[in-house]
Amino acid sequence: MKKLVSCIIIFSLYFVSYGQDFEVPDSVLLELESRQFEYTYTAKFSYKIVYPTNYNDSTEYNVFLGLSGGNANEKIVNYCYYTLFDSKYFDNYITVLPLGPSGRPLSELDSSEINHLIADVMKNLKVTNHSWVVAGTSMGGLAAYNFASTRPELFEGIITIPGGLGTNEVSEKWKNYKILLAGGELDEADWIKLNNSTMSKLKGNVKSVEVFTIEGQGHIISPDFDINKVYSKYFTLNK
Repeated sequence: MKKLVSCIIIFSLYFVSYGQDFEVPDSVLLELESRQFEYTYTAKFSYKIVYPTNYNDSTEYNVFLGLSGGNANEKIVNYCYYTLFDSKYFDNYITVLPLGPSGRPLSELDSSEINHLIADVMKNLKVTNHSWVVAGTSMGGLAAYNFASTRPELFEGIITIPGGLGTNEVSEKWKNYKILLAGGELDEADWIKLNNSTMSKLKGNVKSVEVFTIEGQGHIISPDFDINKVYSKYFTLNK
């Protein structure tokens, strides 16, 4: 476990230190709308929004929640959207991309902060209160299970690229979840091990769970990889 914690810190610093090199085309940035709200008298939360292709404000949409790695600053969130969270499989979802408040990784959000974020999304966007999908990478992949543990009734599935249970216990309320544990073939051994150990804990306790290895990729997925290959695997689970 100590080795995994060290690995997580290293990759958090990697995202933070080199985030300025993660360039995103201007055309991608135009798709992103930003919202900020106060969740205490002194703290603010920001998230980015991508609306469905044929958005209609009289329709309620399911949410695709994309949780970025590192400290989830704006550069990192933009890059993670560009490489990981922009998929044709979620064209009919409202995509929500949280930024880490006060420079903190999303994995450090407590249940109160998670509930404040979700409450703001539900109050200000035309969204359902069920069938959301949460995806996360690295620190965001750890955060995905925190979100599911806090609000299990909202979600139908979890996709991590990579991530894992961390300190969360497998919940009875996850019995209808589909879970895909993706990770780069060239990723650090501890992340691969975390995927496998999470798989063993979830198997038999959720609707479906599978480990998916992304060939030729490492911890940070490159822009030239077709991320639809990962989401295609998720949507064919249990068929």
